[in-house]
Amino acid sequence: MVKRLLVFCDRFHWLWLTLAAPFMLFPSPTRSLAMLVVPGLFLLRWLAMTGQKQTDLRKTQITFGGQQTVMTITPFNLAMLLMILMVLVSLWATFDFNLSLPKISGIILGFGIFLVIVREGQSPRGWWLCFMLFMVIGFGIAVIGLFGTHWANKIAILTPIVSRLTPRIIGLPGAAEGFHPNTVAGALVWVIPSYLTFSWLLLTKTRDIRSLLGRGKAIAATVLTISATLWMLAILILTQSRDGYISLALILPVLSLIALPRRWRWHGLVVLTLITIIVVVLLASQWGTVRPWIIDNILKSSTVLSMDSFNGRLQVWSRAIYGIRDFPLTGMGMNTFRKVMPVLYPVFNMSPEQDIGHAHNEFLQAALDLGIPGLVAFIAIYIIAFWMLIRIWRRSHAMKQRTSNGQTTGNPLIIQDRYIRDNANLPFANVRLVQAAVLGLGGGLLAHLLWGMTDAMALGARPAFLFWIILALINGLHKQVNENINIQNESSSLSDTKKTV
Repeated sequence: MVKRLLVFCDRFHWLWLTLAAPFMLFPSPTRSLAMLVVPGLFLLRWLAMTGQKQTDLRKTQITFGGQQTVMTITPFNLAMLLMILMVLVSLWATFDFNLSLPKISGIILGFGIFLVIVREGQSPRGWWLCFMLFMVIGFGIAVIGLFGTHWANKIAILTPIVSRLTPRIIGLPGAAEGFHPNTVAGALVWVIPSYLTFSWLLLTKTRDIRSLLGRGKAIAATVLTISATLWMLAILILTQSRDGYISLALILPVLSLIALPRRWRWHGLVVLTLITIIVVVLLASQWGTVRPWIIDNILKSSTVLSMDSFNGRLQVWSRAIYGIRDFPLTGMGMNTFRKVMPVLYPVFNMSPEQDIGHAHNEFLQAALDLGIPGLVAFIAIYIIAFWMLIRIWRRSHAMKQRTSNGQTTGNPLIIQDRYIRDNANLPFANVRLVQAAVLGLGGGLLAHLLWGMTDAMALGARPAFLFWIILALINGLHKQVNENINIQNESSSLSDTKKTV
């Protein structure tokens, strides 16, 4: 009875993290015990696995997604282990645990979300459900952003609109006056590329989508996806975040060139070059009008960085470098830069009471929070993610080549497995779906990376859980595509054997 209860509880591991998530998003010293849920999930899985009978191996494989380890092995594991160790070190380095607690709790929640989605993404159906959840969360952030953002007035044409939008979601810890528009923009650029790529897929491959989903579902999916895309773009525009505009503008041409057939890429590159030249000429001719917005007006109403020139941001970066030099191995503790900087590294033309929430660069912020080892882990995670995306893209071409050669995409031997058969209606053999997912997830990761060069969303910030979802989805996509290639290879070998016989 106890063994069955453990297996049952472990099967709903995602539910326990969901119940603990609000306490980790808004932590306090008493609510910080909710962080124990994340290591508790490991313990629960170990107990459930050891409770299973050895003779019931097939059922165990189905229950645990084919993995017989307490922690699913991914290419991210070593980098994340280093980051976890540095989070523990930051507990020793911080001068105020209560100040660091929100970011520590947020990063622990991020790890938990990553592990849950990695595990659920072991099956095709589970991966697509997690991807849909990612899309829904992104849209939800756009909806909440409309009612909770403390809008800035930087672009005259948008002033009549934002002046009517008063924040209604206020008083939250860390956002007493509402959400910062740059933070909303930084979260949206993670998700918007996925909406754009799938909107384009739904519009250009209508026949294929109808054959996969059916006419009614295909029309509903197209209308909902395009409507959500337009909504999120509208909210991004209202944030008036230059970093958000620039990052999205830079990655969209790159994604377009990658998505084009190889014979059209040179034509696309020529068109892109001509557009770039035209934009540069227009900016040069209207520089007197554009310069105040690009350079001089850096969110004067901001509580994060209220300076009148780009020189102010440079000064914050220099102070961050001083902090990294003084605390290279341990960092100064998560979320402590805002208090340490006015004391140890003051900016002389800035009031000491002004709150500089972060270093306005995510890599500098990672080093300040977790030391240089934490920065190395952060960079390694990005490198691994892009390496996996490149590999998925290349392997998708191999899938396409096999399909075009008329080879089967399924293995008759594996169809007998109930676990695979139950998920066969959501295959990863569809090359266009795989490539759209790669462009969406990779585009979001790259767009936020570019945004994070001149702004920052600390690793433990509340919207930063989207980062961990993307990493888990990339890992799951990589696994599913590799399994699909293996199935094709096995099917091809089986077919060759039959021909020989």
